[in-house]
Amino acid sequence: MNSFFSTKPVIKFGLISGFLLVLNELILYYATNTNPYIGERTSFFSLLGLLIPIILVVITLVYLKKHGTFNSFGEIIKPGLIVGFLTALVYIIYTLLFVYNIEPDTMAKFEQINRERLLASGQFDKTEDLNNAVQLANNAFLPGTILFSIAINLFIGFITAIITAIFVRNK
Repeated sequence: MNSFFSTKPVIKFGLISGFLLVLNELILYYATNTNPYIGERTSFFSLLGLLIPIILVVITLVYLKKHGTFNSFGEIIKPGLIVGFLTALVYIIYTLLFVYNIEPDTMAKFEQINRERLLASGQFDKTEDLNNAVQLANNAFLPGTILFSIAINLFIGFITAIITAIFVRNK
């Protein structure tokens, strides 16, 4: 299989996965009328957000199997990782747009919720310590969201590719 042409469908499926994940997030946002980055997620759309990359990795591998052969296990894993990474990349771009443009008060709400939770815990006697803890949480919010998105989507792509490889690999 020519690797140049084999990556093009992988890129397409990865971007489709990312856009479907963003569409799912937008539906969740408008259906619940709450900020999805603040609070807990408990709905069908949250589960769907995990299933979208899994389904697209399987579709990608089945498509590639129909249009060529896999000579090694690595050739099966690579598309899964690429789809997972592209899904994460599109989702990260959406997250940045959401936090800074769609709901620009997300960080302020996040800070307020953290402050209330930390006060309720009763761990802080000094206001300065409380402010430092809140600032630390604020500083970790976006990098944590970005790293988690990359890690979870790469993990989903990897595991799904391994499981799918059992069924589509040449014998």
